[in-house]
Amino acid sequence: MAGKSSVLKGTIPAQYRDIFDLIAYDNSVPRHLSLAVLATSKLNKSTIHAIYESADTRNQGYLTRDGFYKLLAYTAVAQAGKPVSDKSFDAYRESELPVPTICSSGELKRLSRQGNPLEFNFTYAELMELDTLDLVILPGKKGLVFKHVEYTLTSKLHGSSVTRRYSDFEMFHEILLQRYPYRLVPKMPPKKFVASAQFIEGRRRQLRQFINLVGRHPVFYSDELTVFFVTFNGSDVQSKLKEKYRTPLDEFVRSPLASKARELVAVDARVSMDQSRAQLKDLQVSVVKLYNLMDRLIGRAVASADDLRSYGEELGRLGSNASLTMGGDSEWGKMRLQFREMPTVFASVAERSSQLATENLQSPFETLGEFLSLLSAFESLMERREKGVLREHQAAYAKMQTMKKHQGRMSSQKTVDEQDLQQQIVQQESEVTSVERRNFFSLYCIQMETKLIFANLSMLPLALERLAAAYSTNHYELHGMWRGIVGQLAAISPVSSPLTPDASKSLSSPVARS
Repeated sequence: MAGKSSVLKGTIPAQYRDIFDLIAYDNSVPRHLSLAVLATSKLNKSTIHAIYESADTRNQGYLTRDGFYKLLAYTAVAQAGKPVSDKSFDAYRESELPVPTICSSGELKRLSRQGNPLEFNFTYAELMELDTLDLVILPGKKGLVFKHVEYTLTSKLHGSSVTRRYSDFEMFHEILLQRYPYRLVPKMPPKKFVASAQFIEGRRRQLRQFINLVGRHPVFYSDELTVFFVTFNGSDVQSKLKEKYRTPLDEFVRSPLASKARELVAVDARVSMDQSRAQLKDLQVSVVKLYNLMDRLIGRAVASADDLRSYGEELGRLGSNASLTMGGDSEWGKMRLQFREMPTVFASVAERSSQLATENLQSPFETLGEFLSLLSAFESLMERREKGVLREHQAAYAKMQTMKKHQGRMSSQKTVDEQDLQQQIVQQESEVTSVERRNFFSLYCIQMETKLIFANLSMLPLALERLAAAYSTNHYELHGMWRGIVGQLAAISPVSSPLTPDASKSLSSPVARS
């Protein structure tokens, strides 16, 4: 049954109603779900975001029935090659609006599970697919007086490439915390006015880790703040951020779920939250140990490479020492010739060994670091809640109780100010109710963020797999280099060493999984 829309010209097709009824939750469709439906339209990403922004004109983060109908209509006209504009609907004044080509009803049913605010429907693989961001240091420091490092930030999702500096990330992080106080906002790496090249590279890796955790968060990745930060290509991004988010409203104020947060939180939510916190603290202890051990493995591999280089240099000095004649022994003369070549030979092995250690072992190290950042963000989230909404709730409730006690004393004394106090109590009760809703909303968000961490547990076996692949690759390549040295030294070795591996038992090429 078709009908009219209050925001569109033309008749609404029955398919619009069917699609909305299939995926809507509580008569609205959240932003991430709308974008998931749009992604099946095969339109390019810039058009998809333009369609959503045109449908969600008030930037509410969700679409009502009329807004979603508008999104479907925009999608259909865009697929027909027409601009995303209300003028495109002029041709449908007296006819039915076009129906977009999107996914099947079965796929819509699968997507509809994402619309249920109590469900967390992302696997680790799906989180990884939300976006991939990279950060590369631009050559040379910028600035006339105070020098600073600039980065090129690229986003696979948006196909964008922008220039950013550390202070841009700082402001983005600050606004993100204000907008999402009850979400897993990763910490920023430290700031340093005088920094070595090693510190700058380490901070680049940490910034890349930070922005990828944001870009792969189910709520953050499509938020207008994140989209703006990774795509805005104009000058002075900080001024633009201040202008757009001068007084940023937090998620509680903006979310349609805030008014029904109590219904979304289980009766034992606080008990479950405390249990999860205790478990994640234990997990964090182990992950910190794994992370530190991984750091030591890399350090030892680099130190071992340095020792190999020194070993070769010492052999070179031995071969170049003309005072060591060894009675004119002819074999010694051959040895000296070979020893003089060893600094170059060992330096080659040491260089490659160090390179493989820093490159291949860095991947499992960063994977553990990324998961550790999530665990640290969870503990920071819990502390923010305790210092913020929980304390506010306790203070507001205590104030109301005090006022009621005071009212009782005034009633017995028949004081004329009793009516004014009654009005204050009503206002205070309203404030307590508002803080209670915020408290329940924070509990709901923590439930979802806990599930996000559980989905990211796959980072642990991934780090292990990358560690095994790294050692397999490193040993295979270095095995070939050492085999060459064995052959080179065979001419001056009087006997075959029992430790010399049989050439027929050479290592097989490692098979790495992507």
